[in-house]
Amino acid sequence: MKSSIINNAPSRLIAALATLTLVLPLAAQEVKPAKPKMLTREEHMLLSITGTIQDIDYAKREVTLKGPMGKTETFAVDEKVKRLNEAKVGDAVTIDYYVGMVAELRKPTPEEEKRPISILEAGGKAGTNSAPAAAGMRSLKAVCTIEGLDRPTQTVTVKGPAGRYWTARVADPSRLEQARIGETVVITLTEAAAVSLKKADKKRAE
Repeated sequence: MKSSIINNAPSRLIAALATLTLVLPLAAQEVKPAKPKMLTREEHMLLSITGTIQDIDYAKREVTLKGPMGKTETFAVDEKVKRLNEAKVGDAVTIDYYVGMVAELRKPTPEEEKRPISILEAGGKAGTNSAPAAAGMRSLKAVCTIEGLDRPTQTVTVKGPAGRYWTARVADPSRLEQARIGETVVITLTEAAAVSLKKADKKRAE
């Protein structure tokens, strides 16, 4: 089940999981004292992909690209992107899109324990600091485990549900005092609609 979910997920979200794990929720917003203590971090980053257009659905505003590695990816294009109707199959283009991240240092729910990595379909709620147009797009949720804490180098090592390890520098070193080896970090990545589509060098797309 786990490997099937990973294989069916958009490859760009799997790649973003590795990238965004490098800013773990240990530099977090504090919740109100009356509630159980939980560290949470929300942020987003702008990513780009260059490829050749394989298909366009103008009505749905969806563009399918074939990248340099031969993989195809389908992107929803935000309404703010003008002149989509001028793009056509065979064009080399660069698409900019946002991936939002919410990471929580907490115990997973029973459902999350059963499915440590899952795809969340449209209808999700965007966080207060989420990327533009992040609500309603497909998301990837993963339960990661803290495997190492190195206070002298201010780094933390986590293991993802597929068994891969990442080591990252913590934005706020004081949070290392509140984290423990074996604790879980639940990360939800949400991909927003593409916010830019522009022509690119044909050689970069091949």
